[in-house]
Amino acid sequence: MVVGLSNTLNTARVGMLANMTEIDIIGHNIANANNPDYRRQVGYLETTNPIPSNLGPRGTGVQVSRVESLYDRFLFRQVSHEKSNQGRWETLAGGLDSVERVFNDLEGHGLAQQMAEFWGAWEDLANQPGGGVERESLVGKSRVLSSTLNSMGEDLNFQRQVLNRYFDKGVSDINQMADSLGEMNLAILESEINGGQNNDLRDRRLALLSDLSEMVDIDYNEDNTGQLNIMLQGGKPLVLGSEVYHLKSLADDQGDFHAYFGSEGIPIDDLLGNGKMKGWIDARDGLIRAQDDLNRMASSLIFNVNQAHFQGYNLDGETSSTFFDHRIELAVGQDNEGEASISFDADSTSAEAPEGIAWETLANYDDFEIRFTADHVDGSGTKDFVIVNTTTGVELDASSYAIDDTAVDGEFVISFNDTTDTALTPDKGYHIKLSFSSGEEPKKNDTFKLSFGMHATRTVEVNSNLENPDKVAISDNYFEVPGNNKIALQIAQLQHQQVVNGQQTYSEFYTSLVSRVGSASYTAQSRQGQSKMVLDQLNIREESVSGVSIDEEMVNLIKFQQSYQATARMITTVDELMQILNDML
Repeated sequence: MVVGLSNTLNTARVGMLANMTEIDIIGHNIANANNPDYRRQVGYLETTNPIPSNLGPRGTGVQVSRVESLYDRFLFRQVSHEKSNQGRWETLAGGLDSVERVFNDLEGHGLAQQMAEFWGAWEDLANQPGGGVERESLVGKSRVLSSTLNSMGEDLNFQRQVLNRYFDKGVSDINQMADSLGEMNLAILESEINGGQNNDLRDRRLALLSDLSEMVDIDYNEDNTGQLNIMLQGGKPLVLGSEVYHLKSLADDQGDFHAYFGSEGIPIDDLLGNGKMKGWIDARDGLIRAQDDLNRMASSLIFNVNQAHFQGYNLDGETSSTFFDHRIELAVGQDNEGEASISFDADSTSAEAPEGIAWETLANYDDFEIRFTADHVDGSGTKDFVIVNTTTGVELDASSYAIDDTAVDGEFVISFNDTTDTALTPDKGYHIKLSFSSGEEPKKNDTFKLSFGMHATRTVEVNSNLENPDKVAISDNYFEVPGNNKIALQIAQLQHQQVVNGQQTYSEFYTSLVSRVGSASYTAQSRQGQSKMVLDQLNIREESVSGVSIDEEMVNLIKFQQSYQATARMITTVDELMQILNDML
């Protein structure tokens, strides 16, 4: 009898412990009810091993066999995928919204209106060639136009820098997350070596994995030891157990950052797939396209107006002057081994296209690259280099440029010009000068980049000589000053000609540009809204599975509290029975 009571007492004891464990789990759930990264934990009860008796195997009570988090793997994968989508469209929408604000033409203050006033000022001057008021008005409206272009160019450049900083910081954040995930993998492996699951640490790992998926499109799997392996698109590993692979962020010649994988420096921009990183790339690419188009339009405007103005005579009978000035962009190749520098040397923009380079080429904002094919270039006249139009990919004919063999030591001058022009004067073409110290001339495979319009928007300004409006040159005949208005009419007619890319007028091109920017921004915002709606629905579904319900926990608390009280009462009853037996003995 005593043995039977002892077994009953043990059954009550293990029952009390099991119920106490369940109450502890409920308390842990309630404490983390507002923790967004926590998943509700559940203790699973099972009967303890029975003991033999004359009536057959007899139960010995209950125990908590395991504690698990309520985690739907399939649903979590859906949420992670949609977070990647949301991250991409959110950053893309934000980036393009900033671009759209630059092109937001307020009535009477936007670029379109100022261009219209610019053309109108030329028409007014054509009607009054000698008019001082009309000349003052033209110079004033031209300065407003150039100032607006400068502002738009600076705003776009600033937004480009912001997106690049976000991208660079994003690569650093991904590496930090990968490091943390590798450390968590190791900690989970060590803590679970004797069995069971470290649910809290696994929750923290899932939360970090979710944050990572918001940054970049990833694939992952968990092996039989509980280690999480994470790959980028294309199979590039990011985390394999406790082993971590880092990304690198490097800037190109234009200062734009790109992502690279591993020590080999494999470019992986195309493998980012989704997430904020992809959104920043897409936003930057969209901004660059808008920036290039605006520069292309400004470059065309500068060249076409200057080409006509250069041929005109001002009220003082002077000619060969430009109306607009802007900076020619030159850059030394990032991987150059030589020490040569590069500069632009010209007093004015040529009125005649250099042989082999049509005016349309320059006005259409083509870029060029000088590529050296030999060492020890000394400016003696040997062309140990080629010049490539990087916009079209076409190598220029050697007759379209020349070397100035009169260059002093340490200088190497390439002139985009007619090779029969022995004078090579600045007003006849573009002169590119390479400068280097003794023994540090350009090396084989060194490159130098030339852009005739890369910063046209940011750097365009009215020629400072036009502070005196009499210097505006609108007569095509010296002897007909001031009554001749041919140049003014020629420039005014540019607004009606398809001079941008040979297909559109300035107004058509700019309207199309604004429309494209607005359409891209609207599309990104729409996709962001759609993605957010899907993500919200998935989060609700996941919350219904993994979230903590206070009401449900209170019901369970009462249930296990009553069970605990019942087992405690059972112990009291067995104790009383054993006392009676002791008294009888």
